[in-house]
Amino acid sequence: MQKTLGVKADIMNVAEKLFCRFGFNKISMDRIAKESKHAKGSVYYHFSSKINLMNSILESELEKIRTDLLATINDSTLSEPEKIKKYALVRMESMNNRYSYHNVLKNRVLESGDKQLMECFSKVHDALVTWEKEQLTAIIVSGKNKGVFRPEIDASKYVNSLIMMLSSLEFPFFIFNLYDKYKNSFDYMIDEIIFKPLETI
Repeated sequence: MQKTLGVKADIMNVAEKLFCRFGFNKISMDRIAKESKHAKGSVYYHFSSKINLMNSILESELEKIRTDLLATINDSTLSEPEKIKKYALVRMESMNNRYSYHNVLKNRVLESGDKQLMECFSKVHDALVTWEKEQLTAIIVSGKNKGVFRPEIDASKYVNSLIMMLSSLEFPFFIFNLYDKYKNSFDYMIDEIIFKPLETI
């Protein structure tokens, strides 16, 4: 079992590097088998198609983002206001390290894109957003109940707005490589734009 998991992870690692370097459409399963030094049959045993392989890579990357975010969500030393602020910072920092995610996002925005690839990306991304909404709503509701957030705040509308705002930054930050240039200003944005509407008077 352990060996099987090792082969699967090895194929994913090799495929991810090839996709990032040459693009999804320019890499075949034959090339992945050759570069990973695994038989073509072994590659197809673990992944029924190239799109299935990319789906596994994207799910793995977004699972790492969820893991990073859960560390903040479950940190009992943080108050709800601190969790919201840190959540936004951790989300963008974690996404900055997900190169396959960037690659597919770039393909989606700047190129015509492969329809199956775009559907794969949307499915995985939508699952992340649904999970984020649940986690963030729970933090907002908890903060309202404790009196640290304004009671009139609509948790659902606030969370939807927050996710739209953070998602809109993915394009300039990760497609046009501006994250390092502007990340020092992100703290200010969190305080003045993201967090201020929640503050009690």
